Amino acid sequence: MDEKEDLPDNIPCPYCGAANPPESEYCGACYKDLHIPGEVRAEARARKIIAEASGFPAAGAPAAEKRPGARFWARAGIIAALFLFYTRWLTKENYFSPLDFVNLAFHEAGHIFLGPFGHFIMMSGGTIFQLLMPALCLAHLMRRGANLGWQLCLFWLGQNLLNISIYAGDAIKQALPLVGGGDHDWTYLLTETGLIAHTAGVARCIFWAGSAVIFYSFYLIGKDAQTREAIELGNSPLGIP
Repeated sequence: MDEKEDLPDNIPCPYCGAANPPESEYCGACYKDLHIPGEVRAEARARKIIAEASGFPAAGAPAAEKRPGARFWARAGIIAALFLFYTRWLTKENYFSPLDFVNLAFHEAGHIFLGPFGHFIMMSGGTIFQLLMPALCLAHLMRRGANLGWQLCLFWLGQNLLNISIYAGDAIKQALPLVGGGDHDWTYLLTETGLIAHTAGVARCIFWAGSAVIFYSFYLIGKDAQTREAIELGNSPLGIP
């Protein structure tokens, strides 16, 4: 690209048509490869770095007050919806969400795949796979640069911890129905680790760990909306995202 030629402010995705900054490798909406040449992306990143260092907007960058805030408000809506979803665990004991049907499938798969590694690992396998699957999806989407995708996977990881906390807290009462019957995972695990007398405390620790992960995902979604999308809030009078 000619050095004097201005880079476009946004490049439409060839698959979904969403507008993306020229330094992006993958579409922020559908996560597919934008096929922007590497030298174009490198030049766009260089211009952005120079603009940020100099305190002035890059050439061709529109004023902040003229930029659309659709991505910001969309992400604000996502955070609000996920927060309402999270409150169900605060208002209903032993809440089992629609998402937990997916988590249950991974949970049972964990017992099967880790069965050959001994009884303790097999009994831990359900919990391990509940955390492993969202973690693998998170790592894959992060590698692709799909920010919203991996941030939602982070929420999913935290949500699994909430579900696990309910199962762990049931270790003594054993009131929850078990798929196929058999031993209660957490009764066995807490007994083997000498923590069965502290069932409630273990459950609380897992729940608040999940809550911390969930709220961290909210923070990242909101922060990413502000740094990657120009918004009409007057936060960037020079047009710097």
